[in-house]
Amino acid sequence: MSIGNLSGVGRPLFVTGLWSREGSGAWREENLGWERLDAGESRPISIVANQIEHAGAHGLQLLIALASRWRWRQENFAFTANLTLMVEDAGSDKGPVVNIGGESAGHGNLVYISGKNDTKPDVQRSDEAVQLALVRAEREERRLSLRGLDADNWIPRNAEFIWKDFGEGDAPFNGPIMTQDGMLAAGRSRTRRQGGEGDVRLLVFDADGGLDETASRLISRRHFELYIESDRLILRVTAGSGLRVNGNAYGEGKTVRLADGDVIAPMVSAPDTLCLRVNFRTEHGSARQITLQRLATNRK
Repeated sequence: MSIGNLSGVGRPLFVTGLWSREGSGAWREENLGWERLDAGESRPISIVANQIEHAGAHGLQLLIALASRWRWRQENFAFTANLTLMVEDAGSDKGPVVNIGGESAGHGNLVYISGKNDTKPDVQRSDEAVQLALVRAEREERRLSLRGLDADNWIPRNAEFIWKDFGEGDAPFNGPIMTQDGMLAAGRSRTRRQGGEGDVRLLVFDADGGLDETASRLISRRHFELYIESDRLILRVTAGSGLRVNGNAYGEGKTVRLADGDVIAPMVSAPDTLCLRVNFRTEHGSARQITLQRLATNRK
């Protein structure tokens, strides 16, 4: 068999896993010696099925894990395909005859496999590829931890962000992420609403409500980024000084999968000075609303 990258965007895909099973049995992981699949390229795969001993219809199901990558980001997906093996009784002096057909293979051709050479003139043979329809497998994606928060919960790309207890113009309007790169930049920089290049402005204020410039300088202009990837809310650290999530320190370039109730502290050395708390509102497993609340000892 072979897998082809027929995407029209001209970018590679990555095959990160391959499994097979008969009927509703357990998945078997298949050996795959390669990963990258460039645009327009097809590469072979091998599937090992259990020994077929009886005539009749035998179903073989494939599970394929694919990924698209751009810079440090990766979106994971899983697809299934069904293959039907029709086994005919060829008699005791010959091995089984297997006719292979795939779903949506509209041309009607069959791939004929015989245990011994067959001299019958009416046997139809074809070396044309049987195209198999790939079907998105969302449950398998979450079961394999390819996407989602866990096996039952996920964050859709159009989830609504709610900004609570931020100053005027210090956060985007409530709603889904609408930036061109699909990310929200948080840090000391002015927001786009204020004529700057950031999305969420993080500053420290003293007890009188005045700007604490010394403490605010501990926050980088672009301290971290937030984005949704593979049905998860991801934080990526962009500040050289790092930050803390739930008390754990993370350095520049690290990514953190955020969960309901997590607390982000931008200043490693003074984590209680300014924090953001993350909360999810989930409906039928889908976290359609994400609230980020600013928590600070001294608020403006």
